[in-house]
Amino acid sequence: MRGRHSWVWSCSVLVLVAAPVAHALQQPNAVTIPVLDGSVTTCSDKNVQVCLNAEEGGATINALTAAAVTPETYTPICSLTFKVIARGAGYLNTFGWYNVVAGQKPPASDLHSFLECGDGPGTVKVLNIKSSPYYKGGEVGFFMASPEGASGNCPKFAAAGGPIAGTVGYIYYSERKYNPDNTGANSWVHLITYNSVAHKNAFYFGWEDLLSGGDNDFDDLLTRVDGIQCTGGGDPCTVAGKQGKCANGIMQCQNGQLTCVPTWQPTAESCNALDDDCNGTTDDGDLCPPSQICHKGKCVPKCGTTEFQCLGGLKCKDGLCIDPACETVDCKAGEVCVGGKCQGACDGVTCPFGQKCVEGVCSDPCASVKCDSDFVCVGGVCQVKCNCEPCPSGKECVAATGKCEDTGCGSQSCAAGTHCVAGACVDDCQGAVCPKGQLCTAGQCAIDTDAGTNTGGSSGDGGIVIGGSGGGSAASGGGGSGGKDGGAQAGTGALPGTTPAEDEGCGCRTAGGPASAGLSALVLLGLFASRRRQRR
Repeated sequence: MRGRHSWVWSCSVLVLVAAPVAHALQQPNAVTIPVLDGSVTTCSDKNVQVCLNAEEGGATINALTAAAVTPETYTPICSLTFKVIARGAGYLNTFGWYNVVAGQKPPASDLHSFLECGDGPGTVKVLNIKSSPYYKGGEVGFFMASPEGASGNCPKFAAAGGPIAGTVGYIYYSERKYNPDNTGANSWVHLITYNSVAHKNAFYFGWEDLLSGGDNDFDDLLTRVDGIQCTGGGDPCTVAGKQGKCANGIMQCQNGQLTCVPTWQPTAESCNALDDDCNGTTDDGDLCPPSQICHKGKCVPKCGTTEFQCLGGLKCKDGLCIDPACETVDCKAGEVCVGGKCQGACDGVTCPFGQKCVEGVCSDPCASVKCDSDFVCVGGVCQVKCNCEPCPSGKECVAATGKCEDTGCGSQSCAAGTHCVAGACVDDCQGAVCPKGQLCTAGQCAIDTDAGTNTGGSSGDGGIVIGGSGGGSAASGGGGSGGKDGGAQAGTGALPGTTPAEDEGCGCRTAGGPASAGLSALVLLGLFASRRRQRR
């Protein structure tokens, strides 16, 4: 009836994609909500669908199937922008916010009005809850105050919070359990929400202002709010039914429901130690030129030829040098075989700065993550930019990146492969322990062309078989060195041998001798070819 008003507001969420719920909402008396009057053609009263169509500018939101009663609480980000879309009620209702305390109905003193009874359609207001002296941190909820049963037609609240006696009849909350007509799971609905399709990071909120129902058109106060994140949004998650990198996801708010949205989409497979096509197998297919094999995300020469033989007791199988103890070992996904035993592919790995180890690979976890405005990717998770969220002690906000950095790093410019710590540039490889058979260079874990020797921190502790692709076939020996906080790009193990077994000269690797760490594979091949010509 014309005593209520609906409102719409928007949340800053990672991805806003409309996906209708299975069934339309109903009140306890079996009335499907919102009630839509087909004779109404303007956004004024009794047809939320008309208002949504006008606001969305051609995008489609089904007012019946897309209606939701969740989420009930929210996390403020930066400034919240509220736009009053419609007031289709006879009552001039008031809207505001409160601090959420688990299991506790908000006290009257913590009800802070914002949209007052005189704020008509078209009104736009900006609210920075985080700067409010009444904000206690954490989540917030919203309320609508109706004058039903009170004196006058304008609910009023004190500046410090709380209704002024005699002006408020009933208060309805985004947390339904606190409503005056709450009767349990099948309680009267006073607030429905819609996820905007056309407006990024936006929700529509529609209120019904009469006790135990009314005309159920939910346009008694209709608003749109920007600058709120659904509680739990931005957390990492695993996408059900997906394999490989496509199983990595971020919790996002869609139609009022937290949903695990994938951060990776399938792409053509390439030799990069990732399951690009998300079929459950890493680096499968013919990805390298003839006479080469994909190993640890790189195309390397195959063993088993005259020029390339396995050394140190390793065995050539499928073009790679493996520890014989690992030949028949079948490790599960995310594990590798070392010395005949399976272990976590990232065990003992500390990736270079800003990277994370996933299935034995160090890479940037933010490489494929796309965050909404007001968010920035940190460690693979979208977080609120520091200009919206104060930095902790010892950190300062760097406006250019939106991230909190060490104090003194805001104006510091560090070269590639380094990062700032306490005002000074530090090598990204400092403290890194790369996966087996790799060394950290210029901030990246790369294949160690001298794996199997005791140089560069490598220990040469045997063959490694990568699991998760039908058993352990690809394998190698080599030392580990590692990665911290990083992501997904190399493999584990050592390169195939690069010296003929019968030759112990020319700086090439032998079964017990050192190798020349400064020579490239091409130089080694050139020297070997020359030596063979001399011997002829």
